[in-house]
Amino acid sequence: MVKPVTPYATFLLTIGALTMFASAKDIPLIDVTVVAGESARLPCNISTSDIGDTVLLVLWYREDLGTPIYSVDARERDFSQAELWSDERELGRRAYFVRSGQTAALALDQTLPRDQATYRCRVDFRIAQTRNTRVNLTVIEPPTHLVIQDEAGNNRTSVVGPYTEGDSPFLYCDVYGGRPRPTVEWYRDDRLVTNKSVQVPGGQLRAEMALRALGRQDLRSSLRCRAYNNHRRPALESTVVVDMNLRPLDVRLLGVGQPLSAGRRYDLLCQSSGSRPPAKITWWLDGARLDGSKETLSADGNTTTSTLSFAASVDDADKRLACRAENSAVSSEALEDGARLQIHYVPVTTLKLGTSLRPESIREGSDVYFDCHVKAQPPVTRVEWRHNGRPLGPSASRGAGVILSNQSLVLQSVGRASGGNYSCVGVNSEGAGESKPFHLDVLYAPTCKPNQSRVIGVAKNERANISCEVEANPADVSFQWAFNNSADSQDVAPSRISLAGSVSYVTYTPVTELDYGTLLCWARNRVGRQRSPCVFHIVAAGRPDPVHNCSVVNASTDSLSVRCSEGFNGGLPQSFQIEVREAQSQHLRANVSSATPAFNVGGLRPGERYQASVYAHNPKGRSDPFVITAATVPAPERQLTASHQERPRGSLLTPALSVVAGVAAALLVVSLVTATLVRMLCRRRARRQRQRRKRNDAADAQAAPSPDKSAALPAAAAIAAKGDPAAAVVAAALGGPGYDGDDKNPDVIPQPAAVEHDEHADFLASCHQNISTIEGSSTGVMSPSRGRLQKQPQRAVTGPGPGGGGPYGSYCTLRNGLPLRELAPVSPPMMHSGVEQDLHTSAQTTGASLEHVGTPVGVIAHMSSATLPRHWQSPGAVPAPASSVVATPAGYPVPPRRHLYSSPVHLLTSEQLTAAGPVANKRESTV
Repeated sequence: MVKPVTPYATFLLTIGALTMFASAKDIPLIDVTVVAGESARLPCNISTSDIGDTVLLVLWYREDLGTPIYSVDARERDFSQAELWSDERELGRRAYFVRSGQTAALALDQTLPRDQATYRCRVDFRIAQTRNTRVNLTVIEPPTHLVIQDEAGNNRTSVVGPYTEGDSPFLYCDVYGGRPRPTVEWYRDDRLVTNKSVQVPGGQLRAEMALRALGRQDLRSSLRCRAYNNHRRPALESTVVVDMNLRPLDVRLLGVGQPLSAGRRYDLLCQSSGSRPPAKITWWLDGARLDGSKETLSADGNTTTSTLSFAASVDDADKRLACRAENSAVSSEALEDGARLQIHYVPVTTLKLGTSLRPESIREGSDVYFDCHVKAQPPVTRVEWRHNGRPLGPSASRGAGVILSNQSLVLQSVGRASGGNYSCVGVNSEGAGESKPFHLDVLYAPTCKPNQSRVIGVAKNERANISCEVEANPADVSFQWAFNNSADSQDVAPSRISLAGSVSYVTYTPVTELDYGTLLCWARNRVGRQRSPCVFHIVAAGRPDPVHNCSVVNASTDSLSVRCSEGFNGGLPQSFQIEVREAQSQHLRANVSSATPAFNVGGLRPGERYQASVYAHNPKGRSDPFVITAATVPAPERQLTASHQERPRGSLLTPALSVVAGVAAALLVVSLVTATLVRMLCRRRARRQRQRRKRNDAADAQAAPSPDKSAALPAAAAIAAKGDPAAAVVAAALGGPGYDGDDKNPDVIPQPAAVEHDEHADFLASCHQNISTIEGSSTGVMSPSRGRLQKQPQRAVTGPGPGGGGPYGSYCTLRNGLPLRELAPVSPPMMHSGVEQDLHTSAQTTGASLEHVGTPVGVIAHMSSATLPRHWQSPGAVPAPASSVVATPAGYPVPPRRHLYSSPVHLLTSEQLTAAGPVANKRESTV
C-alpha cells in the first residue's frame, strides 16, 4: 500500500533532488523505447557489495518535474515490506515496483505519449553510498490513419479510375498522426515506387504517386500506400486497384461464309474481345440497323457474343451484312466486320407470251411460243413446262407439235386441247420454283358437243323438244336449223328456235311419214361458222332392241354379276331390268333395275342354277329378253383340321420311338451309300469288259482276215447270174467290196466268241447299264435313256447255227421291245440293222426294189426309233439275232408291232437270204 509522504520527508526529498540534479550530468543514461499503449519498465540498480548492507529508500524522479513521482520506503521495515507511494496525478494506478534479485524496475502499464521523459532512480543504502540511475523513456506514437485521394480530391478506398488508355493520373496518400514522423511509401504491384512525403498544411504527411501513360497492361494493377514509424507494430496501409475503360480489340462475324437458303432462319454470331466494359454490338444490313439480337458475356468477361436470328430472303442477296463493336466509354471508332450475303433460293420464274402475239386473239391453228424468265441462285439445272399441272416432257412433245428449246416453249398449230394454264418450273439445288400460270385462251369455231342423243324417237303428232349443244370459244354463238328427208330439205323457222347460251332448242312435231328425217344444226361465233353440223335423226319411237353379249362376270355363293351390251334404244331413253328365276321351279328370286346393262344380284342360295332374263325398257315398251343360265358357287364343306382334332395318345413320339426312327434313318443312309458304291463298281467292271473285248477283236483282226467277205462275193455273183437283182443287192451289202460289216456301226457292241463264266455273270448283274438303242435307220446312235429295263425269262429258240442251234441266253430288254416269242426259229442268219442303208443304196444302183421281191419268205423290218434287246451269247450257242432286220421262214406269221416300226416292211425270199452268205457267223454282227 502506498502511503502519503510526510512534510518532513518531502523536505528531505526535495533537498536530495536538488543535490542530485546538480550532479545528474555525471550519471549514465539508459534508453527505453515503447509504443504508446504498451508496458514500459524503467530499470534501477539496487545491488550492493557491502556485507549486511540493505536498501532503505528508492525514489523515482521525472527530471522535467523535479519532484519524486514514485517511492519505495524500507527504512523502518524490511525491504520486502517496504512502503510504496505513487503520484496520482502523473502515474495514477499505472505504476508499480518490480524486483527480481538485485535488479528492480518501475513498470508503467499502458504508456501514454505524455509519459515520454527522462527518469532518475535514487537508491539509499544502509551502509553503501547512494546510487542514481537515469532512464530515457521514449514513447512512439504510430500514425492514426491514411487517406488515398485522386486528382479531384476524392477519397479512394478500393478502386481508382476508370481511366482510359494513355491517361497519366496522380494519386495522393495523406498520413495523419505519428511520432516520430512516419515514413510514407507507394508500391505498385508490390514494387516500391516512391517513399518521399511532404508535410502539407493541416499537419499531415502527403506522398504523391504519378501514373504515366496508362496502358491495357495497367488494368487491375495494385497501388498500395504504406505508412509506419516503428517496426514493433504493423504499418498502416491502404490499397487501391486501377480500373480502366478499354476499347474493343477485334470483332468477328461468324456463320456467313456459307450460302444461306432463302426462307430459312439462321442464328448468326458476332464476337468482340478486349473491351471494358463489354462492347455494344450492333447489326447492320446495307446501312440499315437490325434489331432483335441477344448478347452474352464469357466467364472471364473478355468476350462478348451477339446472336442475331436472321431470316434470309431473296431480296437479301448480295447485300452486306455487318456487325459493329464499340465502347461508348472510350472515345474511339467502332470496329466493324461484314460480308456479302450469298443467298440461295428457289428459282423465281416468270412466264411471258411471245412479244408478237396477242393473248386475246389466238385462234385454233396458230403457232404460239412462250419464254420463261428465270432468276435463280445457284443457276437452274433444268427448266420444266407444265400444262394444266401436267409436265410437258419429251414423250408429250413427240409428234404433238410441241417444241422445247432451252427456256422456250413452242406450240405449233394449237387446238382447243392446247388451251389451259401453262407454267414453267425452274429447278436447282434449292428446289423447284413454278411461275404463275398463264391461261392460253384458244379461240375456235363451234363444234358439236359429244355424247348428245343423236337418234330421237317421236310418235306422230307428238311434240318433241330437240336440243343442240355446241362447244365454242367465244361462247357467244348463233344457231341455224334445217330439216332434211328423202324428199326435200328446208330451213327451220326462227320462231321455232330458242337459244340458251351455247344450247339451241327447236320444237318439232311430226305429222306424216315425210316428217321423219334428219335435223341439222349449225352454230356461228366471231371465229367462224361450224364446219360440220350436228345431226339428229328423227325416227318413229318404238320399243328398244334386246340387249346382247350378256355374260356372268362374277359368281359367289350368294350373288351373280351380269353384264350386257345395250341395243338400239328405240329413239327414247332406255333402262334395263334383270329377272332371276330358279332353273327348275322358275320361282322368281330377284328383280333388279339399272340405268346400264350391268347388274349385281344378291340374296341367292349357294350351289343353285338360275335363269336370268335381261330386258330393255323405254316409254314405248319392253324389249324381248336375253336369257342366260348361271349358277352360284357351292358352299364349302366343313373339314376338321388336324390341329382341331384330339391327337391320339399313341401318336406321341416317345424317346424309344425316336431312337428307333434314328436307327432306321441311319440304316437307310447306309443302304443308299452301299447301292451307290455297287453301281459304281458295276459301271467300272462293264468298262473293263468293253476294253477287254476291244483288245480281243484287235488280236483276231491281226491273226487272220475274215473269210466271210470273200465268201460273200461269189454268192453275190451267183445270185446276179440267176437274174435276181434284189438278192444281189443284199449279198453285196453284206459281203461285197467296201463293206466292213459291223466294225464301223456305232450301234453294235462286239461280242466275244467265248466268254468266261464269271464275265457272263457279271454282265447279267450289270445289264441295266448296257443298253443299245437305234435312233433311225441310218444314224445308229445309242440312247440308254429311251426306256425302262425289264428282266425277261429265258426261252428256247432254235437259231441258225451249225448243228441245229441252241437256246438263247438271258437278256435285258427295253419297254416296247420285241418279245422273245416273236423270234421264231429261223434258218437264215439275222442281218444287222446297219445293213439297211446299204440295201437301199444297192437297190438304187441296180434298179431293184426290195418291196417287190418274189415269195414272202423273209421279212426285213426297219424299226426307226425302236429299241432292241441286248443278248448274251452262251459258250457254244448260236448268237441270237438282235438286229432291226428279222428273217422268218416262209409262211410264219409276223405279229404286227405298229408302234415299233415307222418304215415299210421289205420282203426277201429264203434263197436270197441264203445266197447272201453266212452273215451270222460274223462275231461282230451280234448285239
